[in-house]
Amino acid sequence: MLQPLILNEILSKIPKVQFEWEIYFFKRKVYSVEGKDLDIDKKKEAIRDFFSIRVIKDKKAGFTSCSEIEKVPEAFQRAIEIANISEPDEFLDLPIPEQIKQVEVFDEQLIRLKESLPRILINMQKSAFFDRKIKKLRNAEINITVDEKGIVNSKGLSVYQPFTSITAHIIAIAEDSESQMGWAFRAERFLKNLNFEEVAREAAQKALMLLNPQKIKPFKGFAVLDPSVSSEFLELISQSLSAENYLMGKSLFAEKLGKTVINEKLNIIDNGLIPERFGSTPFDAEGVPSQEKFLIKNGVLISLLHNTYTAKRSGTLSTGNAVRTERGLSVGPTNLYLQSVETTIEDIIKEVDRGIYILEVMGMHTANPVSGEFSVGISGIYIENGELKHPVKEAVYSGNVLELFKNIKAVGNDLKFFGNIGSPTLLVEGADISG
Repeated sequence: MLQPLILNEILSKIPKVQFEWEIYFFKRKVYSVEGKDLDIDKKKEAIRDFFSIRVIKDKKAGFTSCSEIEKVPEAFQRAIEIANISEPDEFLDLPIPEQIKQVEVFDEQLIRLKESLPRILINMQKSAFFDRKIKKLRNAEINITVDEKGIVNSKGLSVYQPFTSITAHIIAIAEDSESQMGWAFRAERFLKNLNFEEVAREAAQKALMLLNPQKIKPFKGFAVLDPSVSSEFLELISQSLSAENYLMGKSLFAEKLGKTVINEKLNIIDNGLIPERFGSTPFDAEGVPSQEKFLIKNGVLISLLHNTYTAKRSGTLSTGNAVRTERGLSVGPTNLYLQSVETTIEDIIKEVDRGIYILEVMGMHTANPVSGEFSVGISGIYIENGELKHPVKEAVYSGNVLELFKNIKAVGNDLKFFGNIGSPTLLVEGADISG
């Protein structure tokens, strides 16, 4: 790929210096439509430029950022000033250029879809009204995003990649003697992988399944986690797979590398090279090539997610998982998922003598990613003797996320991604459910 003009322009703004430096460039264009009840409420377009500057001088780092390319020289000087007064750190370093594997992350078809978004949103809304009990929609939204990401550094690294993505979100409300909400969300890089009708019907179906709930008495039994729910728990545990959190002692897996940490049936993988997947990228926020790696294999923690700094501090190599924030660099997943097996949701439910099929959780943001403790509101269906009985209301699921992943008895064959986190249906034993 030829070096884009933007990278050449950035290079022209950098003074000749005798220390290491790096410029990260990010441009985002977003087109979105929102509506409800077969109407369009909002249309929005937004453009954002972001330049992150890092200098490493005498083993001291300075980070700054700006939103205009004309301000890069000024921001560069500020970064130097910050480095001059920072504490030295022997692990600071920049990556050298490496061979980058190309991955499919740009859909030309999405670029031409902008003018059709209102019509697509209306049709998506119509798909939710397949049952007379679906009375209205609380919100429906479609977003198209076009990103450009580029990195240049003083070691000769120069990489660039454009990306596309499309997201669809809808909340349906079903009414009978009372009302219930159901939601669905999908995020894809390619239009062909997103079925808008399927998203709408999923939201409506969840709302219908939750109508006329009953209170249940507290019990300890099985929990069947819908893929959207298990993905939220996996996202919580993924924070402990960050080497940054591990080194700071903020990981559930502290001092447990090489040890069994969850159920031995489970494999957790991070792979930035899956074609057309939402979290895929040929390189990370430092320009290090993405790769596929097992983080947990057969229940054993065998690797963490690293950027250049955490890797050097740990005596290993970067895994290509650097992410950029307003404050500088961090670590995060690309496409992180729990590997599925050949068990159907029907077979999983048949295994449950007493339990609850959890369709939604509320309050996951209150869970503690360091201790793993959680107590979340849940919506779902009560299961008895392998059969779905009735919806439940005012129920709470409490426990520890590490214990949850140790107590998984079965894994489904229905792996779904929600953004860059994916999971199949999970069957958890010993779940503490209160009414």
